[in-house]
Amino acid sequence: MSATINENLIRDVVSEVLGRLGQTSTRTSPAPSAPAPSRSVSTGGGGKHGVFTDAREACASAQGGFQQLVKQGVAARAKVVEIVKTMADANANEWGRIELEESKIGRLDHKIEKLQILELVPGVESLKTQATSGSNGVCLEEFAPFGVIGIVTPVTHSVPTLTANVINMVASGNAIVA
Repeated sequence: MSATINENLIRDVVSEVLGRLGQTSTRTSPAPSAPAPSRSVSTGGGGKHGVFTDAREACASAQGGFQQLVKQGVAARAKVVEIVKTMADANANEWGRIELEESKIGRLDHKIEKLQILELVPGVESLKTQATSGSNGVCLEEFAPFGVIGIVTPVTHSVPTLTANVINMVASGNAIVA
């Protein structure tokens, strides 16, 4: 049952994000075996809504997601961050309850609060170019994405941790494999 809840929760989140970005939403329909041609989500051939059973397929799909983030630019990344923060706040009670039921660890009020305070997690506004100059020349600091980042999510607060990672890593232009 917990695998079904996780898959359904992930499917709903991905569908809502795609819907808010103007992509086709599949919230009310079963997961397709391959993405629709108009959808900009790459699944590497085997994942359904970003859920994979093979790490190589997940990494290949994340690489495609990274390439899309690069093409779309900072404004699109800011929109994704806004959507994720809004969804976390709007669904904090339900997601906190689901996580507590699955993990049987922690306190519900803590799980809910961790989702509600995600608005404080820095997004694209932290990506400021800095330049300094002096007698030894010029130093330019500009933030650039790495590509695909692998993360390990704790069982105790998995949804808030994953959500905060999405905010940080997508804002900076990276894709994630969790």
